[in-house]
Amino acid sequence: MRIFKILIVSVLLMQFNSDIFSQNVFKDDFIYPPVDSLEGTGGWYRSGVNTSYNIKVVSPGLTYAGYAGTGLGNTAYLSNSGEGDVLFHNLSSAITSGAAYMSFMLRIDSLPGTMTQGYCICYNPNTGGTNLNTRMYIKRLTGTTFNFGIYKSYSVSYNNTVYNSNTTYLVVLKYSIVSGANNDSSKIYVFSSGVPATEPSSPLAFATDSLDYTGQGSVCLTNNYAQTGLRGCSIKIDGIRIGTSWSSSVLSSVRQISNEIPSSFSLKQNYPNPFNPVTKISYELPNSGPVTLKIYDALGNEIQTLVNESQISGSYETEWDASGFASGVYYCRLESRGNSLSRSMILVK
Repeated sequence: MRIFKILIVSVLLMQFNSDIFSQNVFKDDFIYPPVDSLEGTGGWYRSGVNTSYNIKVVSPGLTYAGYAGTGLGNTAYLSNSGEGDVLFHNLSSAITSGAAYMSFMLRIDSLPGTMTQGYCICYNPNTGGTNLNTRMYIKRLTGTTFNFGIYKSYSVSYNNTVYNSNTTYLVVLKYSIVSGANNDSSKIYVFSSGVPATEPSSPLAFATDSLDYTGQGSVCLTNNYAQTGLRGCSIKIDGIRIGTSWSSSVLSSVRQISNEIPSSFSLKQNYPNPFNPVTKISYELPNSGPVTLKIYDALGNEIQTLVNESQISGSYETEWDASGFASGVYYCRLESRGNSLSRSMILVK
């Protein structure tokens, strides 16, 4: 009986640690001024020829109720006016086991008769080269409607659900690394309202055809590059988050509120304080790197991890919902690159 209990506790701890250390490896809310070309901004770089059809940054950003990336900064704009840019951004660390989750907001503002189908966002593997996979496809139905599809490495799998232009959707692309040969899967989830707390049991569409990849190393945006099917389709993409779990991507609660480099490492006093039951916590990072923000009780026991991911330099904000905790004094502790700061917080119910 004792051995059985130890095994149960071990399994629970393994699950707990898996959740705690799930990583966010990329985030971009396009907190840049509007520019004619995203290339060279925020770590985005071009591959291939330099054409006159740039991926731009335009104002305002997209909004989707309940999503952490909503209403921040501006948005990437892909006009698909001709064969244009293909831009990459490396992840802070490659995802080589488990799964890669990419969430983002998307809106299509025009579906002209010049388009048929094509893709605009995907992964590129950690082995380099150009092996664009887990591509999100768009297929025109009418001047105001379209289908979503997913492409792993060979063909597109579409769902027949009809989606509308001039509507912001929350999209999730998932690449699962499965043991064995050529059986990894690419999946797409699409939501028109709400942010599911857990991954749905069934995706909108999935593909498992041929060619597995050792992992994912970068995200790619393409403005009709090396394709013609999106000609004239106006697309906006915003609030991209990539992680190793649903929680570290879709549910990532951290908001980057500025990409200006702060002069020092700092943890602001939570606001409001005292609070009941939700409070905001802000901090500043002068250097990019791994970041943790944890909550402790008055006895020094760690009770919750709010942030555990790699972040670029800038200013950030998150919330702590203490609904499940008793009144009292708590502490938040921020750590990054050998630096550590703490603040006391008072929960009054």
